[in-house]
Amino acid sequence: MKKHIITLFAASLAMAACTAEIEPQKEAPSPAISESFVPGPEAFTAFAEGDPGSKAVIGLNDSSKPQTFWEDGDQIVVYSSGLSTSGTVTGFKFSTSLADNATSATFAYDDERTDWASGDYLATYPYRADARGVNYTREGDVYKVAAVDVPKSQTLVAGTFDRKACPAVAYAAEGSTSLSFRNAAAMLKFRVAEANIVAGQIVVDEADAISGRFRADIDINTLIPELSKYNQPNYNYIDFTIDGSTPLATGTDYYVVVRPTTLTSDLKIYLNGNLVRTINTSQLASIQRNKIYNLGTLSTPSTPLEKVLFFDFSVNQSDVDPSSGWPTAKNSTTSTSNQTGGMECSYWLYGTEYKFTLADCSGASGKQIFWSHTQTYGHRIVYNSAERYLGTPAINGYKLTHVQCVSSRLDNTTASETLEPKMGIVSNIVATKETPTYVTGGDLQTWAAGNNHESYDYQLEGTAGNTKYYIYAKVKGAIRSVKCTYVPI
Repeated sequence: MKKHIITLFAASLAMAACTAEIEPQKEAPSPAISESFVPGPEAFTAFAEGDPGSKAVIGLNDSSKPQTFWEDGDQIVVYSSGLSTSGTVTGFKFSTSLADNATSATFAYDDERTDWASGDYLATYPYRADARGVNYTREGDVYKVAAVDVPKSQTLVAGTFDRKACPAVAYAAEGSTSLSFRNAAAMLKFRVAEANIVAGQIVVDEADAISGRFRADIDINTLIPELSKYNQPNYNYIDFTIDGSTPLATGTDYYVVVRPTTLTSDLKIYLNGNLVRTINTSQLASIQRNKIYNLGTLSTPSTPLEKVLFFDFSVNQSDVDPSSGWPTAKNSTTSTSNQTGGMECSYWLYGTEYKFTLADCSGASGKQIFWSHTQTYGHRIVYNSAERYLGTPAINGYKLTHVQCVSSRLDNTTASETLEPKMGIVSNIVATKETPTYVTGGDLQTWAAGNNHESYDYQLEGTAGNTKYYIYAKVKGAIRSVKCTYVPI
């Protein structure tokens, strides 16, 4: 194995203190001024390949500021212009071996490849073995590395952050053996006041991408990276949880990694589907790289101004197992959904029971809507015939204002490859060949055929509180997930 050594120093990646204070909303206390986050200059935080449970180590540096440290087995990927000046290339793996955590570390060549060539270097954390687009031809003083990710789903780690969610990049000219890493993202820090919080979400408008896949544009003078969009998926939200069921500990700091951007919209924070904080652009105009924004302790208002509940039918969750009360096939003997108004089935989310209704058109002889848990196209709600209904939960004190459905493929038959489902939101169940009453904003939409997992939105008006509405299939199809938004009446 060919041996190369790169020494990484950890002093200059200190996150500068943020001087802007995020003002409070009426329903929540004021968040504190953001503090410095210091992974050190010429260093970065990495994680051991293939070890998703790896945790970063946060301690205090000599200035009593948060400081991250290298750990034994950390890995990075390094690209060299000596191999390719532009194009999609695979980088080289370097690893460190440490007896103790350190702010600087020597990373040794740890790759089976033998085609290493010296040149100008670009490096990224976390390590990834797949090829990326790398451009050394430079636009002005900017080099570019593609496929730098800020995950839309992040794992919370008590007292620290998910290392694999926090990208960092570095540049060094040919002849240099020092890589000065810089954080490419920012963080939101928070605590929770209640002991039953198991998940949350950060949301902005669709124009403001805060997660997804980006290109790191690196100025070789300042070494500062900018995460730019480049025709890859990016998102206006970040979901976070420990494991989907374990409650967050009160009095404990948690961190969510976000892509730096200028905000054109309010930033909203949800816990267990409840809106707990809204920060508008006058309070937070932008999220800046290399900073932590301290949101303080988040608590759920007695009457949240919004509930956004995500019901995922694509996985067989233990607490919503289709085998426990849900029909799982057509004409299922467990189903009684027909003329009487349908069959109620329980979906437990964040420890709360929500009731869905499965219903055939009045007078139907066959029971044709069910939660399929066959593996060909994944778990999904199947409308095996037209004129079937999935009733959304009614919540006391709230009305339904928005429904987002994600589609799935119906079945294996040739017809389903070209079948275009037609779905709408209605307020009543009617007999076959009759037309139910569509809610304003819930008119029929034609969905794409096949297993594309596209989302379809219905912005509803004129809905009533404590009332069930139905996702109705004029033409049969299948649903992967449903997101329902409710506001107080």
